[in-house]
Amino acid sequence: MDKKLDDYKQAYHDIEIPEELAAVTEQAIERGKLHRKHAKARTRWVKHAGVSVAAVFVLFTVSVNTMPAFASALENVPGLGKLVKILQFNKGSAGGGTPQDAVDVSFITVQKQGDQENIILNFTQDNEVQQNASSFHVSFTEYPNTMTFAVGGARRFSAVKDFETLKQSPYIEDAYEIISLDDSLVRFNVTFTEAIAYEVKEYKQPAQVVITISPKEVTPEEQQPVYSVRTASVPYGETLGVMEESLLVADNMRVLKDKQGGYFVEAGYYRTEAEAQEKMKQLKDEFGVVEPLFVEKREYLEVPGGIVAR
Repeated sequence: MDKKLDDYKQAYHDIEIPEELAAVTEQAIERGKLHRKHAKARTRWVKHAGVSVAAVFVLFTVSVNTMPAFASALENVPGLGKLVKILQFNKGSAGGGTPQDAVDVSFITVQKQGDQENIILNFTQDNEVQQNASSFHVSFTEYPNTMTFAVGGARRFSAVKDFETLKQSPYIEDAYEIISLDDSLVRFNVTFTEAIAYEVKEYKQPAQVVITISPKEVTPEEQQPVYSVRTASVPYGETLGVMEESLLVADNMRVLKDKQGGYFVEAGYYRTEAEAQEKMKQLKDEFGVVEPLFVEKREYLEVPGGIVAR
């Protein structure tokens, strides 16, 4: 099964997305005819994760993402994944999928289209290509620009091996797993090298989450430094999970990796040092947080530094 998934993944890497929609349409029709002639072969792929249907899906990712009418017209072409929804973000957060279990976030691929890139999450379940996405949540925060993914019902995270591939993107500074004390939850962060615009889409048949990113302009006023309320840095492990649980009372909590490879929990960041100090006092006095907290000044795209508890 692993070899079949590797072949499936390789198909994503090898296919170049065409620039012209006409070429995309023509290839869709031809492949549709081919699959209708070989219905049994297509059924066999659905069961065993063959690469031909996956190849068609990737070929049409950009057209489906950017032209809903085109997606609707071709939704019955064999092998074309179906767009479930475009996520609507509220204060940087959005979610989708349906509750499932025994999910493996099996691999992640990156497809380039002009100045845009598609980060594609792929899933399997019970050693089969998953047809519907498991419950997932995506959030975006700044300082540094970071997208956090959480997939519920996930018992495996085979895609962790693809982080090095992600980091080859000019837009991606780092990608790393976040520990979870829940054994049915997979989480990870992607940190970006610059300001980005983003859009997230959910697909089914096969299940995929496609994150489209592109650079965007930000004003100097939007890049003023902030003051982070955070814990000291610790190695990846259970201690980090316990620290996170102790700060669940914070509204804007997140787990980040520092420049030295340590991890910490951030309770939020603020425009002034006075605001940060006041928040730190509130966490201790009103919420009883006993974890040592610090205020760290941070620039717009700066990766946080390590802090050692004394």
